[in-house]
Amino acid sequence: MNNTLYIEQKWLSMWGRFEVENEAGQCVYTVEGEPSFTRKLVIYNDRNDQVGLIHSVFSFWPKYEVEMNGHSLGTIEYRFALHPALDFNELGWHAEGNFIGLDFQVYDRNDREIGSVCRELWHLTDFYAIHYQNPENELSMLLIALAIDILTTKN
Repeated sequence: MNNTLYIEQKWLSMWGRFEVENEAGQCVYTVEGEPSFTRKLVIYNDRNDQVGLIHSVFSFWPKYEVEMNGHSLGTIEYRFALHPALDFNELGWHAEGNFIGLDFQVYDRNDREIGSVCRELWHLTDFYAIHYQNPENELSMLLIALAIDILTTKN
């Protein structure tokens, strides 16, 4: 994959504020977690415009809606047997791999790999890398990675 976003390991906490950097170390997104009954993450671009939102939806199992630029990408939720089931119906994408370890691949509706998320140990601190080929998929890949993190670290 030609493009990468990096998030320092502290992102595993939903609360507070953290930055998402590109390959050059520039902040391209800021993520703010808001502790509330409805649990949510708000994503801002480098101009401080809100470009993404991930928030809980009332459900028996943990379930989150993912929005990009005010439009729903669908939901991510635990289904039967506590196995994450990803339903990004607007994109037609699905993910496979180790969601709890944040090591997974994302595929389009034709099963072509769009991107991947993995832990990179060669930095001074632990980083998670979001790799993607098409620059148009950058924000979608970030939202999917954050949504999976929220879902798998639900307390």
